[in-house]
Amino acid sequence: MRSLKIVHCGIFNEYDDGDFFYGLERKISHGLIRGGHFVYDFSYRDWERNLRLCGIKNSGLKKMNDKLARICKNINADLLLIAKGEKIELSTLKAIKQALPKIKIALWYVDHLEEKSAFFEKLDFIDVFFWANGLKLRELSTKFSAKFAFFPNISDAAFDKKLNLTKTTDVIYIARDYKEDVRFKFALLLRDFCQKENLNLKIFASLDNPSVFGDEFHRELAKTKIAVNFNRDDELESMRSQKLLGASDRMAQFMGCGICTFSPAIAGFEKLYEDKKDIVYFINPSDCFAKIKEYLSCDKYAQIAAQGRVKTLKIANATRVGKFMLETIFEESFGNENCDEKDTRIYNDKDGKICEKHAASGEKKNRAEKDDENFINETSKKQSEFEDEADGFYSENYEWREFIYRNGERV
Repeated sequence: MRSLKIVHCGIFNEYDDGDFFYGLERKISHGLIRGGHFVYDFSYRDWERNLRLCGIKNSGLKKMNDKLARICKNINADLLLIAKGEKIELSTLKAIKQALPKIKIALWYVDHLEEKSAFFEKLDFIDVFFWANGLKLRELSTKFSAKFAFFPNISDAAFDKKLNLTKTTDVIYIARDYKEDVRFKFALLLRDFCQKENLNLKIFASLDNPSVFGDEFHRELAKTKIAVNFNRDDELESMRSQKLLGASDRMAQFMGCGICTFSPAIAGFEKLYEDKKDIVYFINPSDCFAKIKEYLSCDKYAQIAAQGRVKTLKIANATRVGKFMLETIFEESFGNENCDEKDTRIYNDKDGKICEKHAASGEKKNRAEKDDENFINETSKKQSEFEDEADGFYSENYEWREFIYRNGERV
């Protein structure tokens, strides 16, 4: 297996002073580096802003695109990985490909796919399009030449910290709804329910409440018993929702930080997280509120939080997801051989300490208490059900492997 030179062109928010340090761009770069690859981060929106003439919006586009092309050439990159990339021009990609005929170009996307026609023209030129939503992948693959693949939002222990703080908040809800979609209606119902039941609810970015970012985001989660995830494309009645494996990165952050997470039932998500074990699914607001009362009354939320964190850090960590992306792009195996030490961190959800087993040295540090070891061993045993032998060039059987398409067919 070879080590790659990768240019990661994304939205790194350099002007935001680290308030979104746990964003997906940084997680993906982290995972690729842990896999043994060189990664050069290029924050294209920040560079466009920096290269503007007299501060005029988008006046720095050409200089930014030319800079990206020079970087790829100077590095002699094996892969240009683009996050969203609405400001990256097709002519730039063609120039890069002409200069570096063997380079692979892939694009990943997590938002609602609402872009101008120029964006979609690039899907006939790139090699792979990754989307954290499985619903329209097959349809897109019939219209454009790229390979289309689902990939999950990442939970990673280097970013999603589990802090040991007193649980003073019963329920937390975070959603930027602008008072214009179903999330606003859900927030109103949740607020009324919590007031009626005398539950301590914290709402951020909705109902005129401020947002929360940076370390304060993690601290607010750490003080919370239950986090409710509700996305823009969810419906109050989940059976009406047209979704397949679609959820926000906030849900991955909730679970990665060890918070009991509630979510509307999402088709396909049972392949990743099991109901009432790793996560709690609900079918409508009444079902959600009844389950909140149930799980708070007997402390069941703590077990779900612990189990969910172990599961998401196992299947959706940055190293594993990054490896899946590379294997899909290059159609060859990228196992763990490049890592100096195989990362086998297991988290003790009782006291927050980390047990590390290093494959190279066998050294063990900060051993967990016996009861937590038993819990973790049982978790790993049950998760082996998901670990069938890998097919083709894939180094392992990814839970979402079936959602990869080309020309309308699964590949």
